[in-house]
Amino acid sequence: MYRRDDSGAYNKWDVQSAVTVGSSASATDVSGAKLLGIHTDGEIYFNFSTASSAAVSTANDLKLGSGLTFINVPRNMSVTNPAVYIHAQRVGSSDVTMRLVYL
Repeated sequence: MYRRDDSGAYNKWDVQSAVTVGSSASATDVSGAKLLGIHTDGEIYFNFSTASSAAVSTANDLKLGSGLTFINVPRNMSVTNPAVYIHAQRVGSSDVTMRLVYL
């Protein structure tokens, strides 16, 4: 499956390794994606950051329900650091499997 980005170039469907989201925040580098396809089998808290050290605020960060969703990866969060990480932490008491596809 291909889609065009803003420059007219084609992006491809790029399946990543599944991530286990546990009781502590984890960081996954998503710098290579412009759009993320995310499938989870449970609820997670998540945010984006340029920091590889994971941090999630259960009081303030977004909560994503189980299922499939597509989210744009934020850009230009830092002038000096182009890296982008998604930070995630499970909501409930059981670990959550998060599957990622880069577009």
